[in-house]
Amino acid sequence: MFSASLYLENTVAVARDHMANERTYLAWVRTSLSTISFGVAITQLFKLDKSILKDPSMADEMAAIGKPLGMSFVVIGMFYMVFAFIRYFHSQVAMTKGYFPASRGIVILTTGGTLVALISILIVLLQKS
Repeated sequence: MFSASLYLENTVAVARDHMANERTYLAWVRTSLSTISFGVAITQLFKLDKSILKDPSMADEMAAIGKPLGMSFVVIGMFYMVFAFIRYFHSQVAMTKGYFPASRGIVILTTGGTLVALISILIVLLQKS
């Protein structure tokens, strides 16, 4: 009978390590979904009602800026999901062989990508005010 689960002998702390790996994966998924939600919120925020703005002609310009900014966060969130998937299985394979990979690359990439997106939002907001 086929099973998608990997059965391991529970010696020392095998179960604890694998459940910690699952929790880390779920934290990445949560971060991914939060980042995607933030991107949708940015897109909607830049689609303000024209009557709210002092200069109604600025509404189209703001919408044109908001869509790429929001989409950048959606794309970053999707990359986080891919990173989570890769990291989970990479760690699982390493742990079954008695190793544990330190996650330096993923931390650098996600921190850098998020900082670039946040700095771009700051620049756009400073230019518009």
